[in-house]
Amino acid sequence: MILIMAEFICTLCGRCCMGMGKYVKISGQIGQGRYAAHHGLSNETFYPSIMREYRDTFSPYDRKTPKEWCPFLLDADESGKYICVIHDSLPSFCRNFKCYLFKIYNSDNIYVGEVKGKTTLISNDEILNKMWNDEISNISTENMSLWRKSMISALEKKGYFVVDYE
Repeated sequence: MILIMAEFICTLCGRCCMGMGKYVKISGQIGQGRYAAHHGLSNETFYPSIMREYRDTFSPYDRKTPKEWCPFLLDADESGKYICVIHDSLPSFCRNFKCYLFKIYNSDNIYVGEVKGKTTLISNDEILNKMWNDEISNISTENMSLWRKSMISALEKKGYFVVDYE
């Protein structure tokens, strides 16, 4: 089994933060560019600092983004990237979050899909989708370590390889 372990790299798509407005609540400002906040999913109180380059222009109280978004997420810049203005002082929930666990590549080293959540495949590759539905979805998830090994082994037998971000 060839398994490549890789560091997760955020693409700045913003999707993971666009539903966090109901969970990330600011309880007060504690200094210039510093806040007290609470993350409802992890029940964590944290003290974020607005990154220096945004301190003069950003206010979580006077923003134009939807209320469903995390109060620290900026709207997309001209390149389409979404910026977290507290990236350097994220709560542990955000720091540990990965929007996908595995990326899957075909034998030509072309990206063909990713595994999100626990075992959800996101792919436009018809062969991979069929294989996933016929074989992988039948593997028991009771033991996730065994599921991972079985999933990777089954994919490799069909010429795919997996990059693990866990």
